Amino acid sequence: MDFSHYTDYPMQLAMELVNTRSPIRGEDRLTTVADLSEFAADVADAWVHPDWRLTETDLAAVLDLRVRLRAVFAAADDVTAAAGLNEILESSGAAPRVSLHSGTPHLHFEPDGGSIGSWLGALTATGLSFVLTEHGTDRLGTCASERCGHVFIDTSRNCSRRYCSDTCSNRENVAAHRRRTQAAAQMTDDIAD
Repeated sequence: MDFSHYTDYPMQLAMELVNTRSPIRGEDRLTTVADLSEFAADVADAWVHPDWRLTETDLAAVLDLRVRLRAVFAAADDVTAAAGLNEILESSGAAPRVSLHSGTPHLHFEPDGGSIGSWLGALTATGLSFVLTEHGTDRLGTCASERCGHVFIDTSRNCSRRYCSDTCSNRENVAAHRRRTQAAAQMTDDIAD
């Protein structure tokens, strides 16, 4: 049985939410209620949720959730990640329920109604809970690029991913090549002297 129909979107949503802020570059795409409204509109077509009238309180709750989700991605071990996810699941009111909105019975874990913060919390923590219980924290990562800091879920076969994207990987590989080339040139100059 494959539950990816439920878990893929919540995992992607968790990454998208956390990555609205780049801690290294200091960029934040989620600073106003208008930004939150745009973020909510982007996810509206992909999942069933109530129509929210977003406020500063909602923005504060989502920003707090973003910090807690980042901590899960950065957790050093399964115990820490599980504690963070359990706290988010509990505070968001996540509970399994059978939904028939599409005509076929299927599970939802987010609260029926409620705020955008509780909806996002339940949905994203449930998705990350599947990753943690199936694969552990080794699959949750933060980009190794010193210029990025985005989070990712490692879907590689051998759990070897270090960067959030090919862009970061290529940039770091080019930088490493330049450092090696410069070091070799410096060594050649030193020998010639």
